[in-house]
Amino acid sequence: MVCKFRMISHEEEDFVRDFEVLSDQTFFDLHKAIQSDLHFDTSQIASFYLCNDEWEKEKEITLFDITEDPETEVHVMDSTKFSDYIHKTKQKLLYIFDVFNERGFFMEVAEIHQNKTSDKYPVCTFRKGCPPQQILMDQIFLGKSEEDFNDMRINLPDDDSGDGYFPGSDFDDSMTEDDFLNEF
Repeated sequence: MVCKFRMISHEEEDFVRDFEVLSDQTFFDLHKAIQSDLHFDTSQIASFYLCNDEWEKEKEITLFDITEDPETEVHVMDSTKFSDYIHKTKQKLLYIFDVFNERGFFMEVAEIHQNKTSDKYPVCTFRKGCPPQQILMDQIFLGKSEEDFNDMRINLPDDDSGDGYFPGSDFDDSMTEDDFLNEF
């Protein structure tokens, strides 16, 4: 059986991808195909979630098992096949590619059919639009958000020109890296 998934983003309204996978393939196979097609950094953590009709998460399928409790049932991508969970059209999944910021794609089973359209699966059969940026740079730069950098501004001039002083801006050649980092 071939399962066709339609993938959309709430961040980029013109973004659409269709992926086809064989029912005996794993969620990890689809994860790799998505990462490759979107040119995402494969070192980032991701998860699939099986969802109900209201997009509420019901079951997580993780990239790897990080639980310490042996009693907890964990579904890992590379050992979970589509045939275990995907049985009908309109089933919903979330593919979370930015775990820390809960950013991801909405996926729905568009069709299930017998006909193979490719020699290699999974395969992207339709592309439209550009994906959202995988990593939001302002949220990872030195682990600081824009608000964090605004909070670091001190000694603002009286003329409200917006030119303030940032610790470390008086950097000189004699400072070591540790001296500079300690300014923050």
